[in-house]
Amino acid sequence: MDKGKAMESLKKALTDIPHIKELHHDNPEFKLWGDKVQDIIQAGLDADGVGRFLAGRQYLNVNPLTPDDALQKHYLKEVNRSETNLKSIIQKYEILGLETPPAAPVELNTVRAFIAHEGQTAALSKLTDFLEALGIECLMAERKPSDGRSVERQVEWIYPQADFAVILATKGRAVDKRSGEAYMGMNVADELGRARKVFKNRIILLLQNGVKPHANIQELVHERFAPQSMDKAFTKIARELTGWGLIRASREEMRQYV
Repeated sequence: MDKGKAMESLKKALTDIPHIKELHHDNPEFKLWGDKVQDIIQAGLDADGVGRFLAGRQYLNVNPLTPDDALQKHYLKEVNRSETNLKSIIQKYEILGLETPPAAPVELNTVRAFIAHEGQTAALSKLTDFLEALGIECLMAERKPSDGRSVERQVEWIYPQADFAVILATKGRAVDKRSGEAYMGMNVADELGRARKVFKNRIILLLQNGVKPHANIQELVHERFAPQSMDKAFTKIARELTGWGLIRASREEMRQYV
């Protein structure tokens, strides 16, 4: 909450005082009102504001014989004290002005996705375009300098840099003779097995229609897709990443990229 909004809220709270003064001392409204004022001060003003608002607070030793008129008198005294202190806070900021120093720039941590895939396909291009539009960096072994590492060591070097993995399972060369379904590429199947050990539940398996998985995928986040239309798969990705706290994506943002 900025200071201007806080000042407007405090001035509005000040208008509640006449009503509060008319209430009986055992009402709950005064306490709730005071809590609200403290919350506004903490959210929009400086640190000593709450102390100024509570300054001079007095507690009355109450017993069953304390007259009701004494309790009411003490109650009105506390209401008047709160009113005076609140006016003092408002006056302070009217004198000082409401200029707020510019906020320090916030350094955002880049979310990174490890992408396992088989060859350069249209589906891969669509996937990387979608993730990059969400501000996610795509990590693929062949796109990073290897520094002499083997392909396997290159992948192991990339794993710790990623926050999650997307396994893009397009049709491979092997076919199930009984069903006629194509298996995912062997390299992708291998990456899926290794990724499950590294990323645990932070894996999204995208299966092209007609691809038969090599292993049980029921415990994995997975979705089918057709290369010509990946809308459903992208919605699944955005939903999972939002649930993991890696992105904040509105429906409008998701529609823009699918």
